[in-house]
Amino acid sequence: MTIDAMHWVWNHSRAKGNVRMVLLAVADKAPGPDARARMGTTEFRARLNASKSVVVNAVDKAIELGELVIDEPAVGSRAATYQLPHAVGYVRPTLNARGPESGPVSDGYRSGIETPNSEQGSGIRTGSETARGPESGPGGSGIETPRGPDSGPLNQTTPTRSASKQERELVPPVLGPEIPTNARPLVDAITAAGILVRWNLSTSEWFIVDALIKRTGVAALAAYAQKQAAAKDISYAKYFLPGWRELPPLPEPGTERPALRAVSGGWQPYTNPTDVSAYSNGF
Repeated sequence: MTIDAMHWVWNHSRAKGNVRMVLLAVADKAPGPDARARMGTTEFRARLNASKSVVVNAVDKAIELGELVIDEPAVGSRAATYQLPHAVGYVRPTLNARGPESGPVSDGYRSGIETPNSEQGSGIRTGSETARGPESGPGGSGIETPRGPDSGPLNQTTPTRSASKQERELVPPVLGPEIPTNARPLVDAITAAGILVRWNLSTSEWFIVDALIKRTGVAALAAYAQKQAAAKDISYAKYFLPGWRELPPLPEPGTERPALRAVSGGWQPYTNPTDVSAYSNGF
């Protein structure tokens, strides 16, 4: 059911941020124990209140994490069907289910100490109680309330922490998108040029960037990005992808750069190097 699937996401999922919101969106819509729901990008955007790129990136991360699978791919106008594989058949624990202690106390659970009558009482007193008659003696019955050892929970000087809390503290925080090693020189070159953009690219887009680096080179890609950023304010690195695709590839190895002809004295009119008589009339 929906509540069981959502309970699994809240208590057992390793996802964080928008990735967890994607899992909760699927769990909220899943009608049965198979944890399956048909959802499109538009519905994901409405539930997450985020842009298309953020939604696509979050879905990709959930699939990479193994907590979301595409059960039926999208066909035409019909959206894809997603499934939470670890939540299939999951049933949340029943609250306040404590076994025999929650029901009536049977004879087997009774203490066996009976009160003779209402006037006499049970006959059990703590050492601090005032004696009520000859039966209690001068110091009371001598039966004291157990307090446990000094090292017990009531006298601990150091707080105890659950293992799950300690494990959560050891998990490093997610500081931003992970930059692939092959794309790091390009990202560093663009950042060093003072261009600060968001690198929230999908896995397939990072593959495209890696191919462009091998084909065109880091210098050409960084120069194009710097030129575009000088003309307008750019927030996302994804903006550069269409232009990067149109850049020429690197020259073949061994290609020589053409020599430039230097002219002393600045610009000069063209003259025929062999026959200068054509210019004798002043033309």
